[in-house]
Amino acid sequence: MKQGMALSTFKTASGQFLGLLFGAAAMKILAVLAGPAGVGLYSVLRQLQQILSSVASLGGQNAIVQGLSTLSGRDRERFFVSTLYMFLMTSLLVGGLVMIFSEVIAGWVLAGEHVAAIRWLVVPIVLGALLFFFRGVLTSDMQYGAVAFINMLTGLGAAVVAVPSGFAFVYGYPEFLVFMLGGTVIPPLMFAFFYVRRLGYLRNLSSFAPSVVSRYSISKFLEVALPLLLSLVLTLGCVLVVRAKAVHLYGLEGAGLFDAAWSVSAMYLALFLASLQSYLLPELSKTEKGPALQSALSRAFHFALILSLPLIVGLVVLKPLVMSLLFSEAFSPALDVLRWVLLGDFVRVLGWVISTTLIARADMKGFALAEALWSMIFVSLAWVLLPLGIEWIGVAYLVGYVAYLGLLSHRLWQLHGVRLEARRVGQWLAGLSIVIVTSWLCWDGQAVMSWTIILIFPAFFFSFYIMQSDERQFALHLVGRSFGLLKRYFGQR
Repeated sequence: MKQGMALSTFKTASGQFLGLLFGAAAMKILAVLAGPAGVGLYSVLRQLQQILSSVASLGGQNAIVQGLSTLSGRDRERFFVSTLYMFLMTSLLVGGLVMIFSEVIAGWVLAGEHVAAIRWLVVPIVLGALLFFFRGVLTSDMQYGAVAFINMLTGLGAAVVAVPSGFAFVYGYPEFLVFMLGGTVIPPLMFAFFYVRRLGYLRNLSSFAPSVVSRYSISKFLEVALPLLLSLVLTLGCVLVVRAKAVHLYGLEGAGLFDAAWSVSAMYLALFLASLQSYLLPELSKTEKGPALQSALSRAFHFALILSLPLIVGLVVLKPLVMSLLFSEAFSPALDVLRWVLLGDFVRVLGWVISTTLIARADMKGFALAEALWSMIFVSLAWVLLPLGIEWIGVAYLVGYVAYLGLLSHRLWQLHGVRLEARRVGQWLAGLSIVIVTSWLCWDGQAVMSWTIILIFPAFFFSFYIMQSDERQFALHLVGRSFGLLKRYFGQR
């Protein structure tokens, strides 16, 4: 494992952690003030904003990262301006369509209510698409400190407006929940814009002239962006379909329970998967095929396994405490969903590393096929099983990611001639066994028992065991440095 991968991931993850911490505080405030119904409405609005911002950005930031990472000089400048024009035009188009069809959208996802909230959603949709663009530019330039600060501001903005938004919902103004989405977008967008200018972009109007737009740049961008857009719409759209089904069957309270389990998964996975991707995607985009790609993939998976195993096992054991801390006691039924989702997450980690490799190699067909397969399995099973109980969403999640991993592994081997080493696969299977056994022992737990805490240690020991000697030294150095900072801090107090 290169120390560069660890350091860049650690730097980005620090900002991601602070962003998630502030975001968790915002959700805690909303959960206490507005209950499952308020969280349910916010989750639907947030899902809509994410989908439509992804549509407006033609697939999000990964296409920007992949394109800019492979270009330099004048070609890089043309790609930047060309894609920025596309983001602006598609954002305005999507915003206009939302205003026109707001009643139709509300009828589908919110049983005909909260039309005003759908209309106000246009603001975070457009600004969110622009944030995707600027964050992609910073990631391609490997500005990990700036990306970390943006991630932190995303959660901080939501926390700042959570209290007035929650009280507004309680007093009969549910559309004010859109302000929480605005808080997650506006502060980081302002910072990202000014930081991108510091890198030399958009210094003057001439650099933004339409004459700079290049058809080749647009074609290169769309080659990667359109499959990404398709996969995002399928993935996020299917989750939205399931949310809408939960609203119709169990009301906004049911959607809130589903979102509680889903949010716990999204929070901790974003902590290191998105952070690792900020290093991995530009690095793999530059790596040649053959042994170099095989080695890079093996390192990435090895690093992801070391981090994910103790993290997931820790959540399996502590999930009642985590649910209570992040939300409230009213959300305890969401544990029935979360126990299945955590099993699916361990499968998802390996699939995520392979899918990132396919994006880096511009194999968008394979990536899109895998995303489509997961989406179809998830929404089909959830649609059929959801009337039996909210927890069956977790079963659909797990089955979908098992199929997802199988297809991605086959594609990577058949088309690119790359597969994980047998010892890496063996390590992953051993880790999976630890997760399964721990889940079984904690399956029906509604509170954290003192004896279950010891179940976390085998995961830590196994991750430490599979580290190489330099990785152990680096890990011990980070731990020692962290304890030293804590000791110094408390000593000063």
